[in-house]
Amino acid sequence: MKRLVLLLCCVLMVSALSRAQVSFGVHGNALNFNTEGYANDVYGLGLGGGIHLDFGTPFLGLRISGDYMFLNPDENKYRAAAMDISPSLGQSLTISGGRMDIWSANINGKLVLLPLPVVHIYATGGVGLASITFQEATITVSGLPPQTISDPGQYLGLDKQTKMTTNVGAGVDIALGGLTLFGELKVNWIWTKPNTSSQIPVGTVGITF
Repeated sequence: MKRLVLLLCCVLMVSALSRAQVSFGVHGNALNFNTEGYANDVYGLGLGGGIHLDFGTPFLGLRISGDYMFLNPDENKYRAAAMDISPSLGQSLTISGGRMDIWSANINGKLVLLPLPVVHIYATGGVGLASITFQEATITVSGLPPQTISDPGQYLGLDKQTKMTTNVGAGVDIALGGLTLFGELKVNWIWTKPNTSSQIPVGTVGITF
């Protein structure tokens, strides 16, 4: 019985691949970075975009995507975090730079749950790799020379690192002739250290040709 089920699965997979469609597209992202430590307080809404390559049938597919996203720190939130450490220094602190950059590559499965004539509602989930880095920051405190920090993340509880990422979510495709508009909402986990994970809700809109 197990061999029969395995054979049937192989036949279905080969059949699906033989009819697979390949398409290319671009997309934009908006995200909110959530983690432990001061990084969660300093960084808020982020933006970005990427490219994707779709394989599969109209009902079952695979998406390979590459993304770049960035978050700029809020100077007032930086000052508030510094005041928690040293109230006297935090009041006179100014900062420039310190942008967080996130590069990622993911492979996602895509299963259509509601195949309407023009609109397809689908579930998606996948795995990948994400790299978090920080641009250098310049900190100025009244009466002292400016100080340049090459990796401000280490003072915010989040070092630069490359870790596995997993995601799950749902989306909608709208077919318009030879192209498809889509929107997705996903929760993405980057398995960062020392925190257990950094959770990133991501909203994506894009077009597939």
